[in-house]
Amino acid sequence: MNYWHIQLFPGTGNKAKFPSEKIREILKQTHYIGIGEEWHDTTEGQFKNALRIGDIVLVRSSGPLALCKVIGDWEHKDDIDPDFDWFPNRRKIEILGWIEDYAEGIAKPVVDGITYPTSFGSANNSNFVKNWYSTCQRNSAMEIMQKLLTENKNLILTGAPGTGKTYLSKQIAKQMIGIATDEELEKSGQFRFVQFHPSYDYTDFVEGLRPTKPDANGNVGFELRDGAFKDFCKKAIAAIAVEHIDKFTLDDYVKYLQTIGLNEKTISSYKNRIEQLLGKELKAKKQIVDRETYSSLGEICNNIDDIKDFDAANNFHYQFFSAVSNLISFRDGLSSKQHSVDKNKASFIFIIDEINRGEISKIFGELFFSIDPSYRGKKGAVKTQYSNMHEGEDEVFYVPENVYVIGTMNDIDRSVESFDFAMRRRFAWHEITAEQSAESMNLPEEVKSRMAKLNAAISKIDGLNASYHVGGAYFLDKDGKPRTDYKNIWELRLEPLLKEYVRGMPDTDTKLQDLEKAYNA
Repeated sequence: MNYWHIQLFPGTGNKAKFPSEKIREILKQTHYIGIGEEWHDTTEGQFKNALRIGDIVLVRSSGPLALCKVIGDWEHKDDIDPDFDWFPNRRKIEILGWIEDYAEGIAKPVVDGITYPTSFGSANNSNFVKNWYSTCQRNSAMEIMQKLLTENKNLILTGAPGTGKTYLSKQIAKQMIGIATDEELEKSGQFRFVQFHPSYDYTDFVEGLRPTKPDANGNVGFELRDGAFKDFCKKAIAAIAVEHIDKFTLDDYVKYLQTIGLNEKTISSYKNRIEQLLGKELKAKKQIVDRETYSSLGEICNNIDDIKDFDAANNFHYQFFSAVSNLISFRDGLSSKQHSVDKNKASFIFIIDEINRGEISKIFGELFFSIDPSYRGKKGAVKTQYSNMHEGEDEVFYVPENVYVIGTMNDIDRSVESFDFAMRRRFAWHEITAEQSAESMNLPEEVKSRMAKLNAAISKIDGLNASYHVGGAYFLDKDGKPRTDYKNIWELRLEPLLKEYVRGMPDTDTKLQDLEKAYNA
């Protein structure tokens, strides 16, 4: 692939007739670039013979205007319109991007490596053009992955080590939620990140019994707590439930409870407990201790720990705590609605890093059914393994439509083969190659060259393939910037990994030496 630039107007005498906006319209309507008959033979020869399908062309018009990819062979058109698509020598192109999308706020970006008096010529020495193309590739890859996630609800990013799968999953989450920074992502309330490992189980993910703090006598009990995924889904359900609710009032709280599917008995109980926390008379068979009343729903939410202790001290079986937990979910749902880009459809992104390292069937349990894209929402509701301990034994759990799950996994992990086939069917799969990682991380050309040569050498070893390639992350520092201390990268990062690759193979030392030669070639 080569890079080119073209000044798209018919000679200097006609430049005024073809301002940038007109050139833009020509590109949009025709999807062609071209040159006129008046251009000299060398230029026409390059345009006809040297320019190839797949090459990248910067279209100039008083500065950079668009970046295009050549998708058609040379054509000659006789019936041209001299006031519009005036060029008889032409090539079909795909528009990759416009300058305002790449260099927003920069009136005239500095374009290096181009001789401006030249109407058509090589841009292989232009870092500006190469960097713009890399950005287009990254954006295109992100659009593909985001579309896969949107359509399938569940997505697994797979690939060789160091290809940036975890980083990309967070980038997708930011785009889906509509925020720009990692800090905003963490504070959004619409994002959760967990990492599976051999000790991770159903109680961590869905729900389970957890020890309580020692009471006054030092006794430790157990209570039922939501796991990471169930807690997250409840927030997402709350976001849907508040779509037509705008106020944080007790009556709207009841509407919220009805929307999430609780039965009338449970709703009445929860409403009554909140009213009692606001001062309504509370009757009990024995003396009540440590009772506090609150002036507002917000104050109740802010004192949930004290309310939980009050619940336990008076043997109310966490009725108050459950009522307040749902009140907090209602409040958080309203908050997510206020901060969501699309007020009517807040996206909630749940990332599972190293998804294949956990025992999938034990972690998901009955959610094998609910996680399926075809059974999202109430139609996929199930009873959890601890449903008999819920206040309402008929309470069910489901994964709402607005929850999107992204898993990441390395191709070469031994645990890949144990990944449940039933769960495989419920996810869309997208591979991130080492080459794609180098582009997405905007690595320098020398790094890309070293990576390509090393990975080619890895593929030549019997038993190894593209799954064992080295990704771009091995060439980044802790701040995500490219490193060029190639000797240290080899000794401290690459060589230890490659030793594991070839361990037990014949001629291990020779293979490592060949890999190092390829890396340094």
